[in-house]
Amino acid sequence: MKHLRIALVLLAVASLGIMACHRQPKGQSGKEVVVLDKGQLSFFDLKSKMVTPFEAETDSVINMVFADKDHLYYTVSKDQNLSLKMIDLSQTKPEPKLCADWDMTIDEALDFMYGNVMDLHLDEAGEHICFYKLDEEGLVMNNVTYNIKSREVKELEDDETIDLYYGDKKFNPSHCYPERGQFYYVTTEGNTCLSDKIDFKTHFNEDDNLEELDFVPVVMSPDQKKMVFTAVVYDGEGWGYYCVANTDGSSQELLGDSDIWDQHPEWLLDGSLVYIGKEGVKLVTPQKETFIICLGQKFATRPFLTPERNNVRQPDLEGCDVAFLDNGKVTFYSSLLDMSIPYVVEEDSVINGAFVGEDMFYYTVSIGNNLYLKRVYLGVDVEPTMVTDWELQLEDCVSETYGKASELNWIPNLNRIGINHNFSWDFYDFSDIRFYDLEHQTKIDGWVEGELETDDYNESLMQSMEDYERFHADGGNYYYTDGDQEVCISDKINFRDYVSDPEYFAEPEFEFYSIDPTRTNVAYAALIEWGDLGHGPLCLASLDGKMQVAFKNTDAANLNWGWLGNGALLYVGKEPRPTDDPEYDEEWNTTQPCVKVAYPDGSEEVLSHSSSFVVKGR
Repeated sequence: MKHLRIALVLLAVASLGIMACHRQPKGQSGKEVVVLDKGQLSFFDLKSKMVTPFEAETDSVINMVFADKDHLYYTVSKDQNLSLKMIDLSQTKPEPKLCADWDMTIDEALDFMYGNVMDLHLDEAGEHICFYKLDEEGLVMNNVTYNIKSREVKELEDDETIDLYYGDKKFNPSHCYPERGQFYYVTTEGNTCLSDKIDFKTHFNEDDNLEELDFVPVVMSPDQKKMVFTAVVYDGEGWGYYCVANTDGSSQELLGDSDIWDQHPEWLLDGSLVYIGKEGVKLVTPQKETFIICLGQKFATRPFLTPERNNVRQPDLEGCDVAFLDNGKVTFYSSLLDMSIPYVVEEDSVINGAFVGEDMFYYTVSIGNNLYLKRVYLGVDVEPTMVTDWELQLEDCVSETYGKASELNWIPNLNRIGINHNFSWDFYDFSDIRFYDLEHQTKIDGWVEGELETDDYNESLMQSMEDYERFHADGGNYYYTDGDQEVCISDKINFRDYVSDPEYFAEPEFEFYSIDPTRTNVAYAALIEWGDLGHGPLCLASLDGKMQVAFKNTDAANLNWGWLGNGALLYVGKEPRPTDDPEYDEEWNTTQPCVKVAYPDGSEEVLSHSSSFVVKGR
């Protein structure tokens, strides 16, 4: 019997060795996952697959968060009062350390919507542990912070904000988008569908419209080869599951025992995935082995590296009404505040854009050689969001006359965004347009002229037919008619001064653009010489004819312009190129493009050194 007992022990040790054969990830020393069950903290060791209760803590633990790879902060309850503690997992036998009294009871920390104590969070700078406390009326959760260095607990004032840290972004979430019930991931090589091998019918209800299934990226594995995302049906607040797929589209799986409202899954360094299932906290290894770590519903994964802080902060874009585009970058501008705000969170190259309504900006990016539509909310939440694949390449949307990318057009009455493509020498312009229908989330092909014109108002040009009919040309001059009054708005301009060669001067023909929003001035072009296209300057005149200007270095054949709400006119002109500019050449390259603003009195100045822009309302 003694020999049998020894054999069984040896067999058990051998079996444990087989289970623990996974190589210890560099940078971790056990305790890779901390779990919480019935107020008890426990540590899970990835190598041994063993769970060890943290017996040194005798108070009831409620929530927890890692500040870095070694320091775990957690809230405990004792006699209904809440305190913050910390343990250092780099120590062989970590001991609890009291950090601060949260100065609140369990009832004051309960989320009034769900009845649970709120989670702890780390701030973006890695300096504060953040908690929440109900106000005196019990309706609003106020931010309470613990400063790790000073150990000060502070309840933030109404005008104070703090950015929470949600983990390193090892991938670009705006490279993911849902379309027609599927989820796509974009790389420079093209699109990959991450959901087409999952049979969602076996998991969702029969009456759920799976064509409207929505997807949201969650987290990428450390080796960038796997992604976790949610599959959601919106019925009330929405419900759904977490999904896992290789980024090449293979090995797609829906975690049928998961819930999108649970704590989202986390990756470990060896490629294991930890998530909350119906049976508790679960771990799935890269070999598809499944372990139930504990029966609780809370866990924290130990960071294997010092968290990378997001030092790029995007200021609020609310109220911006102009976007300057230059070399793939966007700078927003608020004419009300006279302030420029760089759009720093977009990593892809932007080729065009358009304002949609008051609070959204849609734009096209080039990823590899393919074009995609994105959008950004003009407010506090300024993360870029992928909308769709245009199914066009960059060369499809670059003109052969000036080498410029085509415009993005917003058509309000059709609720569509359109991008011009397929340049034609028959028109000296693009002949086709591809729309994205915002309401039905589908792409539609159309013809440029037929689709952009509306009944009595052309939004893309900010002009109405009624205004257009108020202007007429006669004897080489341009006139504005208001009732019985006729005003000449061109006679103070010597157009011969604006022709490139006097021999090519022709009697001006005029092209109406629009009246400004304040109904004070009008913008028009004077065509004074002809080749394949008409050429001539952009002009600005007051409707009473007293102020008339034509802008040098502008050409109606290749013009970008737009009104600000205060009646100022934006246009792309030129300014002297600095002599120390590498592209400066005394004979042929002494100027460079810039965006100028012409004020209602006719005075002007350089507003931006960008080469193009779009303005809200056009």
